[in-house]
Amino acid sequence: MRFYLQGIDENKAELTGEAHTHAAYAMRIRTGDFITVFDGRGTEYSCQISAVKKDRTELKIIDKKTNVGETQRDYTLYISVIKQDRFEFAVQKATELGVGRIVPVYTTYTQRGGSLNIERLNRIVVAACEQCGRSKLPVVENCIEFEELIARTKNTHMIFPWERERRGTLHDAIDKTQKNISVFIGPEGGITEDEAARLTQAGAKPVTLGSRILRAETAAITTLSVICFELGEWDL
Repeated sequence: MRFYLQGIDENKAELTGEAHTHAAYAMRIRTGDFITVFDGRGTEYSCQISAVKKDRTELKIIDKKTNVGETQRDYTLYISVIKQDRFEFAVQKATELGVGRIVPVYTTYTQRGGSLNIERLNRIVVAACEQCGRSKLPVVENCIEFEELIARTKNTHMIFPWERERRGTLHDAIDKTQKNISVFIGPEGGITEDEAARLTQAGAKPVTLGSRILRAETAAITTLSVICFELGEWDL
């Protein structure tokens, strides 16, 4: 049982609010039980329940570890704004795969009728970290324009799947010497030839994901998974 908890000191901590309600009433933890909490910045604490009160669960810290469940490199996912439910799915899975930063992007074919709920996305990130065993919370940024994406491309090793690319492969595009890896995923309507050209000119690597056109959220999961495998993040 894992909980995200802010304000942890080196000796004791406590669950309040929804975390306390879930632990005490849904999970029915009792004094003497053991749980794990993490601070979202890279430290995880093994704790024993010292008391269950009406409004809080008091914890005694037994041990701590750092960078539990984290990747060897820094991964950023730039993903065009898509429908809220699909974007949320992509955020959840990217968090599970170890991404450290998630950045929504406006492109030519992005539907701008609605807006993403960043607060809700952050709650999804927390739940995903609790579930998958990560100790750091990914940063979810506010939406940026395509021009900002181009500017950032020059400072990172960026890869972007494009349905019109036929030769570039993920295997060949990955530079294993890089510590900062970025992935850009286009919207449901794809990116334009001009956008692809500008990304390439800025140093990004276009790749193909095969003969089938994948949804944006599927492309994000697929690309990140292959990169993690190629860079040795998974011991398979």
